[in-house]
Amino acid sequence: MAVSDTLPVSLKTVVENGVLNRLPLTFLPFANQQLRDWQFLFPNERRATEQLLLYVNSLSPDESSALFAEVTALEEKMNVGSWKFSTSEQTIENASLLARSPWFQEWRRAVQAVFDATERHATTTEGVPTPANRLVLIEIPRPLDLAAVSVWQRWGQLGRPLNLEIPPNLSGGVLQNLVVGDPRLSNGLLGKVTQRARNQYAEAWVIDAGHALVDSALALPPAGPGAAQPVLLSYSRLDPCRQNFSREMNTMRKDLSDADAVYDRLRKVNLVSWCPPEVAADPAAREFVRNLYLSGNGAVIFSNSFVQWAASEAFRRARPRFLAARFGVRSKPKPFTAVAVFENPDQVNPLPAVDDLPGSAIDAQILAPYIWLAAMRYEEYAHATVCVCVAESLSQACVVAPPEFAVAHGQSTLSIDALGHELDEWIS
Repeated sequence: MAVSDTLPVSLKTVVENGVLNRLPLTFLPFANQQLRDWQFLFPNERRATEQLLLYVNSLSPDESSALFAEVTALEEKMNVGSWKFSTSEQTIENASLLARSPWFQEWRRAVQAVFDATERHATTTEGVPTPANRLVLIEIPRPLDLAAVSVWQRWGQLGRPLNLEIPPNLSGGVLQNLVVGDPRLSNGLLGKVTQRARNQYAEAWVIDAGHALVDSALALPPAGPGAAQPVLLSYSRLDPCRQNFSREMNTMRKDLSDADAVYDRLRKVNLVSWCPPEVAADPAAREFVRNLYLSGNGAVIFSNSFVQWAASEAFRRARPRFLAARFGVRSKPKPFTAVAVFENPDQVNPLPAVDDLPGSAIDAQILAPYIWLAAMRYEEYAHATVCVCVAESLSQACVVAPPEFAVAHGQSTLSIDALGHELDEWIS
C-alpha cells in the first residue's frame, strides 16, 4: 500500500511495523485511504486516524483482537470475505454491499464503539482537551422574503428571536458586516478569529451560495505571521468545477461498477485549473470540494444544498470553531431534466435560467436549522456553541446559545455593532 510522504514519523513507523494487519477487513478501506491522502486531510481527521492506529499498535495481539471482536464477528456473519470488496479505498460498491446487509446497523455501532474506545484512551493519555467556545453564523439574505409568523417554527424551542437594528445604508448585508466588517481594517469576526494565536488551519470557514461574502473575505489584508487562513467556499466561484463534474457524472451508465469507474476518474483528475485561486492553492479544501460533489447530495446543482451540505461536512471532518454560511437565490428547476442523476439543467435545456425567489426562501428556511443540528451531532459543539441565524428581510435573528451568553436571555433588540461585540467576546 502506498502511503503519503507527509505522514508523521510516529505514524509511518507503526504502519511499516504492520499495524494495518491488525485491522478488520472493513476498516482497511478507511485506513488505507486516509494514509494515502494524508496531505488532503484536515487536522481533526489526521488526529483521529493517528489516535486509532497508534492505539492499536500499543495493544498486545490479544488486546487488539478483543477491541475488534464485535466487528470481526459481524464481518463473518456478513461473509465479507466473499465480497468484491475494495480494501484500498472507500467505494460506492463497498458502501452498497455494507448497506444491504441485515447486520449493517449493528456493524456501524460496533465500528463506532472502536472509535469511542480510541477516544477514551486518547483522553487518558493526552488529557482532556481545553474546551473552546464556538460560533455558527447563518444568513437568509435579502431578497428572500420570509413570513414573520413562521420563520422560526422549524427551530422549535432551540432559541429565542432577536430584533436587529439594521442601518438603512448598511452595504453587503448583516452577515458580511459581522464576518468581514471593514475589509481595510480586518475588524470583522473572521479577521479576529484567524489572527488569534491558538487558531489552527480549518478552524474558520466561510460558505457562500453566491460570491459576495467570499469576495469580501478575500479582500481582507494578508494575515500576519502564524495566522491560519480560513477555508473559503463560494458556489458561484466554483462554477467551472461544478460544470465539469456534472458533465463527467452524466457519462456514467446506471450501474455501480460504471459509477465507481466514473467516480475513480473524478477522484484522480487534477482540479487546480477548475477551481478559483483560494481553493486551487489549498489541497485539503480542493479535495473537500471534490468529495462534496461526489457524495450525491445536490451540491452540484443547487446553491442552497451546497451551503447546507458543505457546512455539515465541515463539522464532520474539520470541527471548526467558526463557521459562517450564507444562503442565496437558486434557479427554478427546468422541466425534463434529471436532477437526481446530476444533470446540469443549463447544459441539457436551452431555456434561460429563471430565479426562484419563493423556492429559495423555502429552501433556506428548511435547511438553516439542519446546519445547527449537524453541529450538534458532535460533542465539541454541545455546550459551548452560539448559533445566530439572521433573517435579513425581517430584521430578525434566532439565537441559540448557552445560558452564559448574554444575548441568549438579554434584551430583545440589538444593533449590529452590539451583536458583533458580544459574538467577538464569546469567540475570544
